[in-house]
Amino acid sequence: MAQFEIGNKAAEKWTEENAHHILKEMRKVAQEDNDCLSLQDAIHAVGLYSTGLNYLIEKFPVFENTKKDIENLILARINKQALKNQFNAASSIWRMKQLGEKEKSEQDINLNGTGSIDLSTWLEKEDE
Repeated sequence: MAQFEIGNKAAEKWTEENAHHILKEMRKVAQEDNDCLSLQDAIHAVGLYSTGLNYLIEKFPVFENTKKDIENLILARINKQALKNQFNAASSIWRMKQLGEKEKSEQDINLNGTGSIDLSTWLEKEDE
């Protein structure tokens, strides 16, 4: 039985090249498989576990954008099917939030505590 010294990378399974291959396969699944509705679906389709993908992204941060691309492909599928009323809206919203989608929030900034104020009125008061 061969032994390696601490720090020796000879037994390391993952290289940037084979990590690129596995993420490329995940992207293909996310793009082509209509049953792929979560990142976990894409991960499991290529024989990985979630911790395996996390390890690869940590080891090769260059692939973080590829992971986001995969999530965006899945988001687009869910959004499209929800808009066509083929997916339940509430479930679709929940899944999209799980994939990082955020709702647009609009805020009315109150400057004096009594309601909205016209900016020109506020600036005139500052000049006095």
